[in-house]
Amino acid sequence: MVDLDRDEFKIDIHHIFPRDWCNTQKIAPRIYNSIVNKTPISYKANRMIGGKAPSKYLEQIQSHPQVKISTTEQDDILRTHVINPVLLRADNFDASYEARKQALLRIIENAMGKAILPVTAEAPPEDAEDEEEEE
Repeated sequence: MVDLDRDEFKIDIHHIFPRDWCNTQKIAPRIYNSIVNKTPISYKANRMIGGKAPSKYLEQIQSHPQVKISTTEQDDILRTHVINPVLLRADNFDASYEARKQALLRIIENAMGKAILPVTAEAPPEDAEDEEEEE
């Protein structure tokens, strides 16, 4: 039986672009603390990352003696978290954030079967959907 409470099995919610790195880059906390910049990761890996740039921590994790995976394998894992590995490896916060936000919104739209309105769009009249269903 595996002890899931041991540190190597605990799950943390990780800032994809770490807080310290974001602060150094003058990215506002309301942006970098968004769910768009977070993903589950092992407790152990999260401690290794610290405040390093993604390009640095990805390399460190990839070459860790207990990990030792290729760039392709690591990129495949990142994609399962809806993270664009090219943008992440380039430390491109703005493009990575926007790409992941749009991808997450598409997943939500598909799951709900409804379009998500852009922030600037006007909401449909109240109860419009209910009236359509009653007909």
